[in-house]
Amino acid sequence: MNGFKQTLEDLGSRMGRLSFSQKVILGAVGAASAICLVVFTLWLQKDDMAVLFTNLTPEDAAVALQELAKQDVPTDLKNGGTTIMVPSGMKDRLRLDLASKGVPSSGTVGFEIFDGNQYGMTEFLQNVNFKRALEGELTRTVESLDGIQTARVHLVLPKPSIFKKNAAEPTASVMLKLRGRGVLGAQQITGIQNLVASAVEDLKADNVTVLDQAGQVLSSAARDDDIGRSETQLALRKEVEDHLADKASSMLDKVLGPGKSIVKVNATLNFEKIERQREIYDPAATVVRSEVRNESNVASTGETTETSTTNYEINKTVEHVVSRTGGIESLSVAVFVDGHYEADPEGGDPVYTPLSDEELAQLQRVVERAVGVNRTRGDQVEVVNMRFQAPQALPETGPSPLDMVGLVTRYGGKIVLLVMLAVMALVLRRNIAALLAGQPVAATASGRGGTRAATTQEEEEHFEGIPELNDQMVSDIQDFAAENPDRVAEVIQSWIHGIDPGEVARQAAGD
Repeated sequence: MNGFKQTLEDLGSRMGRLSFSQKVILGAVGAASAICLVVFTLWLQKDDMAVLFTNLTPEDAAVALQELAKQDVPTDLKNGGTTIMVPSGMKDRLRLDLASKGVPSSGTVGFEIFDGNQYGMTEFLQNVNFKRALEGELTRTVESLDGIQTARVHLVLPKPSIFKKNAAEPTASVMLKLRGRGVLGAQQITGIQNLVASAVEDLKADNVTVLDQAGQVLSSAARDDDIGRSETQLALRKEVEDHLADKASSMLDKVLGPGKSIVKVNATLNFEKIERQREIYDPAATVVRSEVRNESNVASTGETTETSTTNYEINKTVEHVVSRTGGIESLSVAVFVDGHYEADPEGGDPVYTPLSDEELAQLQRVVERAVGVNRTRGDQVEVVNMRFQAPQALPETGPSPLDMVGLVTRYGGKIVLLVMLAVMALVLRRNIAALLAGQPVAATASGRGGTRAATTQEEEEHFEGIPELNDQMVSDIQDFAAENPDRVAEVIQSWIHGIDPGEVARQAAGD
């Protein structure tokens, strides 16, 4: 207890020896430190905001905000009020809570439209509701796919006709809004077409048009016939070439090593679709189709006559032949292979040795078997041995600019504030120690000449404080003041204006 009391008395005595300007500076620094500490603590305790709902209508957004205000939930609006942000820890609970209250109420409607009372509804309204419900259910299913943010499905269901030739086929269109810069593959687009076609009676997949948010047609069947067919053919050709090249490359990599071979395949496919119908007659093979016999008797003479008619059917064979499309007409395979490398006895670069003719012939035969070369249709395979260039080392790649922007946006403010607090703590530690020891801190003085800052040499030479005065020192000071009154006045004036008294004392001693 006595030690603590002695410490307080010592601290109070040191504070009492401080000048008014030093006390003001110490109080301002302490207040600023307390404010920064409070702000930093509140910032760290603040929850990250997460998306509760997006793409809301103004009506749904207003109802959702009212419900959140009743629960005292902090909210933030984005994208013109169509997106509501809430603390990430409360997101899931609030979604379930608002869903139980029917929020959002508008938007996509499925077969729940028939849950209410349907009495008195006309057939026309029932058909409209059925079409609307079917479109809503398909929209929900398409939106659940990866890479799709929103979707709209429109169906055209013509009225059934008793005459088949007058019946119109149903059609559908699907508009997709993809996430970010995502791109749908051909298989995904075909899957969406088949999904919609399978859910609607008598709807064919070719009658489903798929668009993106930019208005570009994604489904090849809805494009121009020639263009769509050409794109499909190019995609099929590329798929065949890549498949054959991968078969040969994987085999060569096991023998020569990874990166020791390059295989390229050029495939010519047959896309002609020819339908033939042939009727073949065989006169030698006849079949009795019908036979008629007639007998007649003459009463006067008693003679009997007999006639017969036989009809023969000539044997006929009818063939309907459809040629196969997408078959391979010819292949052209080019292969580059590297040679052997042996260690240099003198410790230099490895010695390159090309492959022998026998090795090249073996590799050519193996490649021919791997890709299915048929010499009768004109397939060609060329294997060339050539020294490969050593791959150059790629520069190390850091995080992408988008990732850096996201990290700076999320954590930049907190890091800057933390650094500021650390720097302020270091400055306070030095200045407070100097103040409590009775030393003045660096200050600035303003006058007609402007603001004067302490130099580097002055920062290194610290004023060690006023030592204890004895009788001899007091006598010397009195003699100096009597001999130099102007200099003493300048020193006292500098103290009043906050100039470093140590500098003034050193100047006086120098004079």
